[in-house]
Amino acid sequence: MALPPLPAPEPSSQTYFCTRADIETLWSAADLLAAVDDDLSGTLSSAEEALIDDAILRAATQMIAYLASRYAPETLVGNAWCKQTNAAIAAYFLAIRRGDPAPPQIAELYGLAMQDLRSLRQGAMNLPGASESTDQLPTLTNFTPVLGRDPVIARRQLSW
Repeated sequence: MALPPLPAPEPSSQTYFCTRADIETLWSAADLLAAVDDDLSGTLSSAEEALIDDAILRAATQMIAYLASRYAPETLVGNAWCKQTNAAIAAYFLAIRRGDPAPPQIAELYGLAMQDLRSLRQGAMNLPGASESTDQLPTLTNFTPVLGRDPVIARRQLSW
């Protein structure tokens, strides 16, 4: 059973890392068409194009779930690694949408992408060509110095 496509997002409200053309660099245009050509017309209808857009959005959303703790997603929009990974995950989602197994090369790319995403989230790998965001780092707030007192005693009195 195929999932219904999501409504088309507003361009400024979503972060995408790839396009249909990027998926076609990993998977032939004919195979991509076969994966979404539900009416067997041999051409992409607007509903079938929406399936591709939905797969790209779902893949980007999955990536952001792994990356957002270390990177600001909006800064990754031109990143080559993100583009390839988004395309690989989207191709996998399209390949399995009818319940069939993904072709071996797509399944392998998906497995490698997910392995890299897990490594990135755990800090075992850094995202090539990207700077880490400091938004998620711990900060010191509500600090009030107590002047003229022993700092250790003052700290104990403030924390109790």
